[in-house]
Amino acid sequence: MERIYITVVAQVAPDGDLFPQLIRFDDGAEFSVDQRLEPPKRNRAKNGSEDWRFPCLIAGRPVTLFFDASSYRWWVGRGA
Repeated sequence: MERIYITVVAQVAPDGDLFPQLIRFDDGAEFSVDQRLEPPKRNRAKNGSEDWRFPCLIAGRPVTLFFDASSYRWWVGRGA
C-alpha cells in the first residue's frame, strides 16, 4: 500500500483522545471528516509498523486514516 501523507486538523479531548476534523492533501484539496466511526486501533502491520488506525466517514464514504506516532505524521493508503 502506497502512503500518501496528509495534513490533519484534529480535536484533542481532555483525556487525550484524538478526533480528526479535516484532512488536507498536498494539492490543497480539503475534506471534512463527518465522524470517527470507532476508537482508534493500534495493530502491527506486516512491515512491522505500529501505526494507529482511525476508521472515519469522509464525504459519506468509509476511509481509514493512519497516524504514525513515531514520526507524528498522518497518512492514507492507496492500492493494496
